[in-house]
Amino acid sequence: MATRLQCLLSAFLCLALLAKMAELRLRRRRDAQAPMLILALGSFTVAGLVGIPVTRQHVPFLDVPGVPSVIMDTGVSLSLALLNVYLWTPLGGDRAVPWWRERLFLSAWAVSVLIAALMAATPPRLRTNPLQNEYTGDWRIVGIYVLGNLFFLHCSTASAIACVRITRIVRGHVTIGVAVGAIGMVAYAVTCVNRLVLVLTQLIAGNGWFAWYSVLNFVFTDAAVLASVLGLHFTALWRVVAACRQWYADLRAFRLLGPVWRRLTAMYPDVVLHREHGVRGLWDRLDVSYRKYRREIECQDALLLLTGGCPSAERRTAARHAGLDDEQVRLLRSLSSMSRTTV
Repeated sequence: MATRLQCLLSAFLCLALLAKMAELRLRRRRDAQAPMLILALGSFTVAGLVGIPVTRQHVPFLDVPGVPSVIMDTGVSLSLALLNVYLWTPLGGDRAVPWWRERLFLSAWAVSVLIAALMAATPPRLRTNPLQNEYTGDWRIVGIYVLGNLFFLHCSTASAIACVRITRIVRGHVTIGVAVGAIGMVAYAVTCVNRLVLVLTQLIAGNGWFAWYSVLNFVFTDAAVLASVLGLHFTALWRVVAACRQWYADLRAFRLLGPVWRRLTAMYPDVVLHREHGVRGLWDRLDVSYRKYRREIECQDALLLLTGGCPSAERRTAARHAGLDDEQVRLLRSLSSMSRTTV
């Protein structure tokens, strides 16, 4: 059951990372650090894909004992190192070297090479499954777990500190997204500590308590993944929520303006604007914001013809003669002043 949940979690994480990479790649305004972030997310995506049994069954060489573990450790090492460099870049000012020559990035490669060497020196029957924190009694496997998790712990802790410092600089919804990302990094650091405790304690107490401790570690891993994904996509989610709220406000204003618009356009049908045909016209009919603004313009033109440019007091009198009450006139004026869309 735990293995199945981990597979589902890995699949969800991969989809979320692919979506974020696509967003970064298709963004109109390119960030100079975007390639570094895309590579970081891509490395973690590869590690997540290797953690899915279906992938290992259909990709050559992934059925060799120890190879999936090395690929996963390499992907996570590069990802955490690049993410750490990415987060500290706006805090450290101008850097003397490019990101691919950063010490932490080169250290990630060194750790990966050392892990691969230790795994290659381990007999195949003593190598580990990449989804389980197994201790097989070999000192080289212990060395892999200790070395890898110490490096992961350093990167995730430093990234969490960077996120906390960034929250003091940015404002608005970005602060919330970065804070959620910090929670994810802290949770991932806890999982690294858990794995270190697990491996080292198995040297003393054996494997009898492995099952329940593995579940505890999975809970923190789940929290880390979900928080990290939410932190990455928080800005996009915020924009979606804001767009939905704006759509609802435009729809409500469009419907409230309906009686005023029908009465005024019945009196002055010439104020009705020309409608586009074809695909553009179809899109305009589906755009609630455009239709609301169009209705406001037509009402304002009709009201101007009705009052003849009279002062506001005489304009209200003329509007009442046209069948509009003060509330409808105030609604028309307020909607016009609040409009944010242009034709």
